[in-house]
Amino acid sequence: MPPLGAEGLLTGRSALERADWPAARSAFTAVLEESPVLGCSAEARDGLALALWFLGDVTEAVALRERAFDDYVRLGRCDDAVRAAVWVSHQHMIGGRPSAARGWLARSERALEGVAACAGHGWLAVERARQSPSVQEQITHATRALAVGRAMGQSDLEVLAVSVLGRATVDAGRWEEGLRLLEEAMAAATAGRVRNVHTLAEAYCNLIMACSSVGDWERATEWCGLVDAFARRHATAPLFGACRTVHADVLVANGRWAEAEDALQIALETHARFVPQMSAPAVASLAELRIQQGRLPEAEDLLAGREEHPAALRALALLRIADGRPRQAVALLERGLRGTGDSPVAASLLLAPLVDARLALGNVAGARSAAEELTALACASRIRLLAARADLATAHVALSADRVTDAAEAARRALAAFGALLMPLEAGTARLALAQAVASAEPDTARDEARAALTAFRALGASRAMDAAAAVLRELGESHGRGPRTVGELTAREDEVLGLVALGMSNAGIARTLVISEKTAGHHVSRILTKLGVRNRAEAAAYAVHSESSRRPGIPGARSPHGGERRAGSNPQPPGRVP
Repeated sequence: MPPLGAEGLLTGRSALERADWPAARSAFTAVLEESPVLGCSAEARDGLALALWFLGDVTEAVALRERAFDDYVRLGRCDDAVRAAVWVSHQHMIGGRPSAARGWLARSERALEGVAACAGHGWLAVERARQSPSVQEQITHATRALAVGRAMGQSDLEVLAVSVLGRATVDAGRWEEGLRLLEEAMAAATAGRVRNVHTLAEAYCNLIMACSSVGDWERATEWCGLVDAFARRHATAPLFGACRTVHADVLVANGRWAEAEDALQIALETHARFVPQMSAPAVASLAELRIQQGRLPEAEDLLAGREEHPAALRALALLRIADGRPRQAVALLERGLRGTGDSPVAASLLLAPLVDARLALGNVAGARSAAEELTALACASRIRLLAARADLATAHVALSADRVTDAAEAARRALAAFGALLMPLEAGTARLALAQAVASAEPDTARDEARAALTAFRALGASRAMDAAAAVLRELGESHGRGPRTVGELTAREDEVLGLVALGMSNAGIARTLVISEKTAGHHVSRILTKLGVRNRAEAAAYAVHSESSRRPGIPGARSPHGGERRAGSNPQPPGRVP
């Protein structure tokens, strides 16, 4: 039996520091069952809450921390009381319950009434920073928290405050200064300055999300690998899910869509098992990927019921643009912009699609206004990614006004920037804008640029962008621009799976036939749909049948949908596609 009382608390704390969550749960539970001392029970509930959170029992963890808060208040331990209250507040905020979050923030403030100086003031300031809609207020609160942490010798508070300050500084547009602060926090955290794994986990998250938000993919990839290893080593499931989501965003931006899809599926499975309320960003990222792949019904299903979640607004707007409802997209994006406060990074994510949505409505003046706002943010922040988005938006607005010279200049700048940032989808989109801009003066150049864009989109499986490129090529006198990848570009295993899809097999049936997991079968089907540019299994099956029937028997190199060589020169199209 684990030791009880003070000794049991020591055992539990030691287990928390080495990330042995089951051992911590056992030790703290034993203390609660056997020790009647209020101080011991308060600390046991507090420690047990943290262990359960990492084990995935968030509801019970929050309930225990709420009781620990009451105990700490009765004991007059303001530092611990406020730390528990702001943790509960933050969990409610993550779970999409802002009213409850504000209520617990107020309780933490109440616990500090009449207290001149304690670390609780710093913990309260940290949470005010995390919940403030204003980046400048975030910086103010985080700076105060940092001062309190240093004055009180609270290393966990100090490191977390530096991390939150760094993230806010990046969001304010001072990205170089912000990233230095974030790396300072990580250096301190990994050097043993913090005892709470939760603090270290948040410092990791803040750094990789900041890198991703400014397009520093190299640094983001490096830290994603470190976070992934840390999350596995410490069995921190919530951090693992969050890290996988950010890593997926990096992979999407760099054109590694199959890997991104795997990462997002893992993130969603992790969240569903451990912390469902943290799944919204992963769902939104997967929905955006589905939209680019032209799989709009799947994106619609993913986003159903998430209309009010901030993380879903951009994805919902992109879906409305794709399905021909730009007016709804404008309403969503304008609502989202009202919630970005003074963060140029957050605003840029919404302003870029707002330009396209307003152009789709014929509101050129409104689109120009949004593009100019985006340009101003890019100039003020000097963030390359924002500048690239602004140039692409400017090119689209100039094209709509038939200012082809301006459009060409902006498109060339965007193409160079997105190319340097290794963002193939955006680079292809800029290339397509350039093709449209030079179509009259340099038709051969325009065709070359449009063909290059189409090739890039095909490599990605970006169905909607492929349609746009094909339309431009048709305007330039080429009628064969749009076409999906051919069966010859499927892997041998995907060929096998396609043949089984054509036989009407479910994922479960495919899994049994090929002796693979149902999840792996589903991934194969998903990639086949993307590669072929079809919307569902029925179209994939029709494609396979059409492909097989178009081949004459006895020709060397002919093959069935189950494998083998494709007949030289054949390029079968799925039904409904114009060759």
